[in-house]
Amino acid sequence: MRQIAKIALVGFATLALAACETDNLDSFNAAQSASPSGSAFDNALYGGYSQLASEEQNPYGDYGSDVTARDQFSGRALAAANGDTVLPEMVSARMLPPGEVDGANDVRRRLVAALDAGGRAKAPNSAARAQVMFDCWLEQLEENYQPADIARCRQGLNDALAEVDEALRPPPPPPPPPAPAQAEPFLIFFDLDSATITADSAEIIRRAADVARASGAASIEVVGHTDTSGSNAHNDALSLSRAAAVRDALVANGVMT
Repeated sequence: MRQIAKIALVGFATLALAACETDNLDSFNAAQSASPSGSAFDNALYGGYSQLASEEQNPYGDYGSDVTARDQFSGRALAAANGDTVLPEMVSARMLPPGEVDGANDVRRRLVAALDAGGRAKAPNSAARAQVMFDCWLEQLEENYQPADIARCRQGLNDALAEVDEALRPPPPPPPPPAPAQAEPFLIFFDLDSATITADSAEIIRRAADVARASGAASIEVVGHTDTSGSNAHNDALSLSRAAAVRDALVANGVMT
């Protein structure tokens, strides 16, 4: 009887220990089968956290699951799938090595600033990946025994955050308008005391008309001049006659009405 009783007690203890080690996969399974229907950012956030949860469920294939990390990421995946606001994890929620705390807080402030500046809308996939990789980085820093994973999460964070920063960069200002075309002067010469257009002057007027048409000139200014050999009244009249002659020649070339 004693022997039988002893065996029975040992069996009871074994069953009790097995019950304590039972892994509840409800949160993980719910996260893996969720159907997100929120914003592009929420959906990308769900996908990222679901992937992290899957990695923690069987991170090395032949090692056991990191149940705590798996369930944390599963919970965040479910919240994102439900459209809840999910912020980057607080640094104070993790027990990081002392030398990492200030740097992690700086990175979180930069990340939150980029998200709040419109990163979620302008670059939803990159913004979500930046947040997921930040949380991954904190989790790996807290464990602090897998340098390759710490570096992988930090690099993913850096790359995604750079993409968000680029999306938020204001577009370059438009180029300045072209400078207004400078009026090209054409000098028309007349014979002494004459307002008659010479053959050479007619060629210059034709070229001036071509330039005016090509440039779409809105106006053409014609100014007549004389020398000072005559009286003021004579010179004024001659100047007006010369200007009128040039105007008529331009009209004949089809550029003035």
